[in-house]
Amino acid sequence: MKANLYHAAKKYVEVIKKIEKTPDPKELRLLEEKRVELHWKFIDVLKRQGIAFKDRDHATRIAVRIAHGEL
Repeated sequence: MKANLYHAAKKYVEVIKKIEKTPDPKELRLLEEKRVELHWKFIDVLKRQGIAFKDRDHATRIAVRIAHGEL
């Protein structure tokens, strides 16, 4: 299960980084839609693992820490 958590976090963080670097509005819209989808997948994995989070921002910070190997 840790692998699933890591992969979900990594994909989520990769899309967030792409969003930060994308100037094209059409591509940005598509990336934002993908971010939302990956966010909910990551939230589901967190819940299955029994990991508590406060809100979306907290879940995103958790994802970044997991993707960077800090957790």
